[in-house]
Amino acid sequence: MDWLMKILHVLAVVVLLGNLLMAPFWRKRLAALGGVQARVAANRSVRVADLIFTLPGWVVVLATGIMLIIYRGMQGGWLHLSLLLFLGWLIFWHMLVLRARKAMIAQAEEAASGGQAPADLAQHERQWQQWSYISAGIVVLILILMVTRPF
Repeated sequence: MDWLMKILHVLAVVVLLGNLLMAPFWRKRLAALGGVQARVAANRSVRVADLIFTLPGWVVVLATGIMLIIYRGMQGGWLHLSLLLFLGWLIFWHMLVLRARKAMIAQAEEAASGGQAPADLAQHERQWQQWSYISAGIVVLILILMVTRPF
């Protein structure tokens, strides 16, 4: 049972971190292909990727992580800090990344219906990208703590 939880935990981290790192890159590449319609499609693709990869990723990471802590009786400052950072990341992701994504999609859809991209669209896209990379950086920090167990 322990080995299965570890495997699920690691796979979920790979899926979560992979999407956090790659979504901004691919959104920007797709949006660069064309006009407003391409930006709408790219921004909607981010939402789909979050539903398929990010959401299940963090749910499985958190669930298997808590199960491993309980099952193995794990302790340590690195573990407490990692869990605290993960919970902080969840709040950050929901309050900043998802809100920026929602505004970005709304602006893109408004631009598609009107034919021109409002000036705010580029700002919302940059803001979402910035928050996304900060979010990924937090998860990378947690990964480093989990692997190195420094204290």
